Amino acid sequence: MKAIAIVQAVQDKKGQHVLAVWERSAKTLKTATCTIVKRTSAYVRAGINYANLCVVKDGIEAGERGEVESLPWGQWRAGFETMIIDHKGTEYVRLYPATFGNLVPDVQWFMDSKPATYEQVEPHLLASEKRKDNEDKPLCFTLKAESILEIAGE
Repeated sequence: MKAIAIVQAVQDKKGQHVLAVWERSAKTLKTATCTIVKRTSAYVRAGINYANLCVVKDGIEAGERGEVESLPWGQWRAGFETMIIDHKGTEYVRLYPATFGNLVPDVQWFMDSKPATYEQVEPHLLASEKRKDNEDKPLCFTLKAESILEIAGE
């Protein structure tokens, strides 16, 4: 999708949970002879300012993190400073994970265009693609707009 179409789909739902589906090619080992795609369906929020997240504000107040700085890469698109990032000719969209614990992302894997289990694709994945159960969930997703297949309010 184009970034503007994504913004239009959620413009009257800022901060509300909406269902988004995105997919991308997974990063694989050089020895991998197959194509692996990761598709994620998740409830997300849009139009939020990262600096206004409670966990960010609380972290700054407690001295656990520094102040929110400008983007380390790319630039916010004028008029869309909380949602669209432009970088080297590519549009990115900033979305935030659902705040309810029961709205967990669903990941589907495909190997050479056929559904596959994580166990089937795992031997071909780079370490950066593998599950890290002990990691905290991300505070935001920065996704290539073209990777987003659909986004709609519920």
